[in-house]
Amino acid sequence: MVIKLTIGFIFLLIIIRLLGKRNLPQLAPGDIVYFMVFGGILEGSIYDNNIKVWQVLIGLLTWALIIFITELLEAKSKKARKWLRGEACILINEGKVKHHYLKSNRLEIEQIIAVARENGIFDLSYIKNMYIESDGGFSIETYTYEYPIREENYPIYPIIENNKINDNNLTKISKNKNWLERELDKHYIKNISEVFYADWSKKRGLFILPYEYL
Repeated sequence: MVIKLTIGFIFLLIIIRLLGKRNLPQLAPGDIVYFMVFGGILEGSIYDNNIKVWQVLIGLLTWALIIFITELLEAKSKKARKWLRGEACILINEGKVKHHYLKSNRLEIEQIIAVARENGIFDLSYIKNMYIESDGGFSIETYTYEYPIREENYPIYPIIENNKINDNNLTKISKNKNWLERELDKHYIKNISEVFYADWSKKRGLFILPYEYL
């Protein structure tokens, strides 16, 4: 058991070196598979006396070789890198939501708002472009406005979220559905299903984040 654990430790270090200096948010799906299979090989062999040390060694060597070849392909081939690790997608482009990328990444308005807040943005109208990177992180490019905005001094009332009208917030701002329909019509929007998100604030009025279909 001691020998097997020692071999496992050495090979774990090798795999980490092959993957480079990445932190947890940077791990791609392939990296997670690497560690899961590695752990399975080691766990299944430690307590099984029928599995010899040389068999563990061959299994780990084979897996390390597969990882090395995969990492080499990613480094040498752009197509292989795109297929194995994915690529960055633009979720919001010039103030419009890319419907296809939003759905393929299974994101809703709640996640978009949370990411914006984490970046110190409390008004979605400030977002010019938003990207989801291949490692699952987010990058935001904003319009040039005065910063920072304090949420408590800048009340915002969501009006449309996930294709549904928030009647309570319409009442709070003394508006109704007829007003909303007229405002949408000014932006050549005929149906609420065309809107990913909309809100209202006293400072800048109605903000609409429409879908952009590919």
